[in-house]
Amino acid sequence: MSNIEVTHTSWFNRLKNALTGIVVGIILIIATSILLFWNETRAVKTYQSLVEGKAAVVAANAEMLDSSLEGKLIHLQGAITPNSAPEDMTSGVRAEGAIALTRNVEMYQWIESQDSKTEKKLGGGEETVTTYSYAKGWTMTPQNSSDFYTPEGHENPAFPLDSAQFNVMDANLGAYVLAGDVLAPLGTSQIMDFSDEEAQAIGEALGLTAQTAQIAGALYAGNNPDSPEVGDVKVVYERIDLTEASFVAKQVGDGLQEYTTSNGYTVFLSAAGLVPSDKLFADAQDANTFLTWILRAVGLIFMFAGFAASLKVLSVIGDVIPFVGTVIGFGTGLFSFIATLCLGSLMIALGWFAARPLLSIGIILGAALIVAAITYVKRKRAVVAV
Repeated sequence: MSNIEVTHTSWFNRLKNALTGIVVGIILIIATSILLFWNETRAVKTYQSLVEGKAAVVAANAEMLDSSLEGKLIHLQGAITPNSAPEDMTSGVRAEGAIALTRNVEMYQWIESQDSKTEKKLGGGEETVTTYSYAKGWTMTPQNSSDFYTPEGHENPAFPLDSAQFNVMDANLGAYVLAGDVLAPLGTSQIMDFSDEEAQAIGEALGLTAQTAQIAGALYAGNNPDSPEVGDVKVVYERIDLTEASFVAKQVGDGLQEYTTSNGYTVFLSAAGLVPSDKLFADAQDANTFLTWILRAVGLIFMFAGFAASLKVLSVIGDVIPFVGTVIGFGTGLFSFIATLCLGSLMIALGWFAARPLLSIGIILGAALIVAAITYVKRKRAVVAV
């Protein structure tokens, strides 16, 4: 079942929005320039911090505290022993021997999706046709049906309870005491099983009004799991276990904290299992490289969007005759790409300049050669066309 909404935007309103877009575009360009510069600086300093840490780390015996290592960067590994059991106080579910317990809640709900298509009209206006579709499905996110385009016939009940995670307060790694919040992300999860009696008791404790039973690993509250109805609920409990772990961090008393290197950046590395310090540092360098490229991509994409938003007013003006606006839009898109390439490369190069000036200069020269090649090809095509 779907509903269609048709909206019309006049040329004057589009022009007003495009003028506002100039301000938004300039803000985006400035913000992404700062992001790209900061990202490269962060990447270099993180690299330097890890190199310094790798040279400074010393091995520690987990079974005994060595006061001579106080304040130093140590490599620690060993078995994990929780000092308590994680528990969901609402339902009373406990996971003995686990490092954490998670409660994942889903409800069968109406879900709204929409698809919009915009078409330019002679005179510069636009017509947007939006199709709203509705389907039932399981989701962990509450769907507020009062916000639907067509709420009638698609009413959802209130979401019964939130998903949550319950970590142990702390655990021992030999003679050291580590916080459960630090250990939980390292563990592996496993779905917990319950008897029919336990499932019903848990459902009642959680405030689920329907009959509750465990089906396919989930506590199902509803009449028929083969034919769910809106409002049916599934709750899955998972225990998170961690038998061994490894760390590179600063020893402070019987615990671990972040180690600050000479450039002000910090080192705190962790992994499940018995992992050598060299592997921990290598993985951290890989993660630093991955994050750097992700932030580069995000920065360049939004910088392009900023240039495009700043120039959109030109294509809107040309849209009085739709074909003309399309041609102008292609031109401004190409300009936005070249401008992003130039400015983005410059900000990346400046971020690297302090640490690696030769690489920085190479990035600038590379970008200049690409721009020069694009300009040469365009001029050559223009000459051929004449």
